[in-house]
Amino acid sequence: MTAESSKAPRGATRAERVAAKQQAIVERARRKEEKEKKAARRADEQRVQQDVAAIAYEHYLRVREWARTIAAASSGAPAHGHPADDETARALAHLWEATPETIAQLRRWCEPISGVRSADYEPPSAELTRRLQRESMALRSHRGMELFVQESPALGGFGALRNGQRLNEETLRWFAAAIALEDGGVLGQFRGNARRQLVWEIGGGWGGFAYAFKTLCPNVTYVMTGTPETLLVSAVYLMTVFPGARCRFFEAAATNLWHEWQGVDFVFAPEWALPALPPPPLALTIDLMTLRRIETSRVCALVEQAYDSGSTYFYSLLPAAQAPEDARHVWDAIGRRYWLHPVPPRGMAGIASPPPAAPEGYVHVVGWRRIRA
Repeated sequence: MTAESSKAPRGATRAERVAAKQQAIVERARRKEEKEKKAARRADEQRVQQDVAAIAYEHYLRVREWARTIAAASSGAPAHGHPADDETARALAHLWEATPETIAQLRRWCEPISGVRSADYEPPSAELTRRLQRESMALRSHRGMELFVQESPALGGFGALRNGQRLNEETLRWFAAAIALEDGGVLGQFRGNARRQLVWEIGGGWGGFAYAFKTLCPNVTYVMTGTPETLLVSAVYLMTVFPGARCRFFEAAATNLWHEWQGVDFVFAPEWALPALPPPPLALTIDLMTLRRIETSRVCALVEQAYDSGSTYFYSLLPAAQAPEDARHVWDAIGRRYWLHPVPPRGMAGIASPPPAAPEGYVHVVGWRRIRA
């Protein structure tokens, strides 16, 4: 009831006018209480965000020192650079001297890695909102929301709100990837499995898919390899969104990177370090649009490394706009060691090779390990 509706009508008796005034007082008190509660909630949220930001900056100072040593060591490592890596490094260079305010909004500085702009969601355009809704509905119609992991609000997380859930282009990309892994007969082997397994993501980006995968499959040890700049971002992000996570960082002088790895949640290392310290048997190797950017010899070496490390499965996500021509060298390299199972778009019957583009604009390939003759 509003203040207007609590007014006594003309011709009301004295008792009715008194009752109406009392009702108006009650309504004002209720609105005041609601306003105070909202203000208290906002204050609590701000305090939580400030606490998270302070912890994130502590993580940042620690990770930055490690990443600097990795950057220095990388100068003497085998050259595996790519112009896109150099461009990303330049775009992220300011993070080497970041302020607490910058780290508090770290997620919003990930555009050079992901290509997704936070500014596009402040607020999202009607066209973007409709596209996200269409893609979300297409994915939900296939598997429901069981495998959807929404964007974390931590460190400036952003997205369009739908039914109380925060989603953006990347959360839908990870949703599609999780569905493809489920359809490819892989994801179910990690969900609810009591046996700890090792997962390797090549060029792990800012940590977005690692966050989604680790949320869906907590009992895995997730290995992230990448450049010093991307590892700086992903390590700080994952340590913050998983405050209880046990993390291990590659040290050039150490040889115990994999000691009791079952007790570790995340392992961070430069790509060039793994051949010298090969991991225990891998269960799954993940490529999220990284291999497409690099030369064939390096792709083959990474696939061979995954295979030699015992990786049972190899999953690759590629943008449909660059498939199949620009991705052929990736599929060929994976196909030498893995039986390729292209995952068709949601709702399509049969499997094609190369796979057709899914509605969300990506193609998904799941490789099952070949038996070496």
